[in-house]
Amino acid sequence: MDSAYQLLEYAAQSWPERTALIDEYGVMTYRELYVQSETLKKNLQQTGISKGMGLAVMGRNGRAFIIAMFAGMGCGAVVVPLSHQLKSAEITAILLDTGVHALLDDQSIAASSTDSAIIFIALATQTLRFSWINRALKVPLTPLTDAAFIRYTSGTTSSSKGVVLSHASILARVAAASKALQLDCDDVVLCILPMAFHFLVSILVYIWVGATIIICKDLLAASLIKDANQYHATMLYASPMHFRLLAADVSGKQMPSLKYAISTSSAIPATIADAFLRRFNIPVTQAYGIIEAGLPLLDHLSGQSDPQSVGYPTAGFSVALLDNENRPVPDGQVGRLAIRGAGLFDAYLKPWQTAAQVMDCGWFLTGDLAKRQIDGRVIICGREKTMINVSGSKAFPEEIEAVLNTHPDIVACRVFGQPHPLLGEVVCAEVVLTPLAKWDEEAVLYFCRQRLSTYKVPQRMQTVAQISYTTSGKVKRVISDVNLT
Repeated sequence: MDSAYQLLEYAAQSWPERTALIDEYGVMTYRELYVQSETLKKNLQQTGISKGMGLAVMGRNGRAFIIAMFAGMGCGAVVVPLSHQLKSAEITAILLDTGVHALLDDQSIAASSTDSAIIFIALATQTLRFSWINRALKVPLTPLTDAAFIRYTSGTTSSSKGVVLSHASILARVAAASKALQLDCDDVVLCILPMAFHFLVSILVYIWVGATIIICKDLLAASLIKDANQYHATMLYASPMHFRLLAADVSGKQMPSLKYAISTSSAIPATIADAFLRRFNIPVTQAYGIIEAGLPLLDHLSGQSDPQSVGYPTAGFSVALLDNENRPVPDGQVGRLAIRGAGLFDAYLKPWQTAAQVMDCGWFLTGDLAKRQIDGRVIICGREKTMINVSGSKAFPEEIEAVLNTHPDIVACRVFGQPHPLLGEVVCAEVVLTPLAKWDEEAVLYFCRQRLSTYKVPQRMQTVAQISYTTSGKVKRVISDVNLT
């Protein structure tokens, strides 16, 4: 294979009549998915999209998004997936930052009044909206001749960055992730995570192995359980939020066909993993996915899993935990998580930096802090930029949030550090209460003291109406300086 588009060609040739996906419009076979992608590809080429041009693709989870992504790559364009949940200012900023030539979307948001030269392209079940942004721009979107895909990082602590991948990197990444996930053409996957963030590698892996993708219409526990049972789902790949919703379901209905339940996007609190296990008798496995590397870490899919760990390096990946001098730290100590392996990203878009320029001694530093257990499993402790240094002791917002989120009166929270003249920093927290709860700060502090070391207990707390999240579901954070010793 030379291009990511050939993943779809391969699937259509191998399993033409197998079900590729099921969504609100019904069943679509791999033959139909390929034919509609080919048709849209030709329409885009007639419109003027060609090799090297940038095509932003925006839409909800569904067949139209998958078809649009494949059609764009089939044209040789560099596709830039965008979530329909982005705000108008965020969309504009990404379009300007990338300098894409055009935008293709499923009309899930209103058209801008400044949009010009809009073209409507009909699919079998939906109509897409195409608009030129920089039609007169004749230069390719990137200096990379094999560029295929740019996705922006979540931007939880700073401005998001455009991560560039070539066709070769995508193919290597899909092959590695396919080995890790152990899926085949008999598997049925519940698609819950936003495709704009999980097209690579999740959707491409499902298609390459000929699995069936169930595109859930909503995130209600009752709907997910119904879809899982109606279509005999074998894998649930979701975020901690989804596992929390499912664990809280009181219907008593099980999901007997599920073989694997994998949590990703952010660390899952042990209480949620345990509650899901009790409710459905299915252990939760954690995966560590990152746009620069794909799926480099995954815990056991069968046997004894540890929901607090993201597991072991997957096939073709190596992991190191380093101090500030890039020296390995002993097992059990916190270090900077470094990765190398198959399908690493090719470059950052702006300023243009190749992976070779970014990497340090062949390692990609993820920005995460982690420690390795004696059994080899890796535990993510937090982000370098958000670690809170309290008199030399390291406190991680994620760990403290996991405790606060188990309090019966708290539905969401955000933990961060603030400067302190004597301690360096102190832990602070914002919490969102349940509708009927009354704020009792002392009771919450007592709750924390029973579960956290003294230096991790919040020194300043306040209630807020809501917590801000990125479009990929991660808490937007306040940046705190870090000094790893």
